[in-house]
Amino acid sequence: MTQRFRQEVEISNATLVWNQHILPHWDAMYVSRRARDLWWGGLPPSVRGRVWSLAIANELNITAELYEIFLSRAKEKWTNLSDTDGKYNLSACFPADGDSLEIITRDISGVLPSLGVFQKGGPYHDLLQSILGAYICYRPDVGYVQGMSSVAAMLILNMDEVDVFISFSNLINRRCQLAFYRGQHHLMLRYFGAFQVFLQESLPRLFLHFQSSGVTPDLYLLDWILSLYLKPLPLEVACRVWDLFFRDGEEFLFRTALGILKLHQDVLLHMDLISTAQFLSRLPDEELLSDRLFSCISATPMLSGNRNWSQVSQHMHAHTHTHTHTHTHTPHTHTHTHTHTHTQTHTHTHTYVNKQTCRHTHTLVSLSWWGPVIDIMHSLAPYPNLNHHH
Repeated sequence: MTQRFRQEVEISNATLVWNQHILPHWDAMYVSRRARDLWWGGLPPSVRGRVWSLAIANELNITAELYEIFLSRAKEKWTNLSDTDGKYNLSACFPADGDSLEIITRDISGVLPSLGVFQKGGPYHDLLQSILGAYICYRPDVGYVQGMSSVAAMLILNMDEVDVFISFSNLINRRCQLAFYRGQHHLMLRYFGAFQVFLQESLPRLFLHFQSSGVTPDLYLLDWILSLYLKPLPLEVACRVWDLFFRDGEEFLFRTALGILKLHQDVLLHMDLISTAQFLSRLPDEELLSDRLFSCISATPMLSGNRNWSQVSQHMHAHTHTHTHTHTHTPHTHTHTHTHTHTQTHTHTHTYVNKQTCRHTHTLVSLSWWGPVIDIMHSLAPYPNLNHHH
């Protein structure tokens, strides 16, 4: 029996279990050992959309009618500001701010290019614009952020239109996603700080190497979280990451990051800052990557001392208020700078479009994340392994 045939049999058997035993009794079964074990191996493609939809849930109580209302509003704007060829486009949701329009258009044109279904003329191009346009009209306070188009596209590949909008809106509304998409720096710092606790404990040599070479979490985690790993990982592997993210919540996003660093630790230990940034922005698509990566993730428990991810991140939150925040405001650009006192400067620019349709450039300037993070880590008395190196 070939490996491919075995995989097909496993998928067929798993599909049967999901359809007959788990999905019909979702509320009782989704937390069961049987469901969680099946989930770990990746969801069968035929049930993935339904499981994702149920796991994301609909706390915002969005209905098909609500989607139609906001889609109609978006299309009204498209009609009023249509292209010369009469086709509507997402950019018409906004006034003629060329920079913002260019970013949105460029984002859509670069969504999962290997598939070729979201680019102009592709079968899902207009649907992707509809979802994003309706969302921006629904949540002008959040607006459009680079990376949203890829997240919406992934849902489109697995769900019907209305379910995509419901799931997309609820997904962006999750605490972690909202913190990153809205550029809430005090919350982002908390997440980066919590991640550092587990990085030092799980991969102490790499932690020290990153510290000495100036590689800070914002250098790679920002894009990984905003794209939900669609940017650095091949689509098939990213799908499995999404599967487990919807099973375990935000913790799994950071556990995946540790797994990636563990998998590539030997290479990263010999890289400088620039090489590391380039390598982590687009990881190599290696043979059996999914199995090897998830083996590393499995070997990385999210426990520090006797505390889990949630407890560590909450502890970080209690300390983040002590750091300096400088806010510079101009009519069209809001620059948020976190200033600390060591090492090199890394600048990351992500563009946000809000309800005033201004272009918001938020820049993370790390004159070191390590100083304040290490100060916080030294304050964690219950963590016996944080103040010495393994």
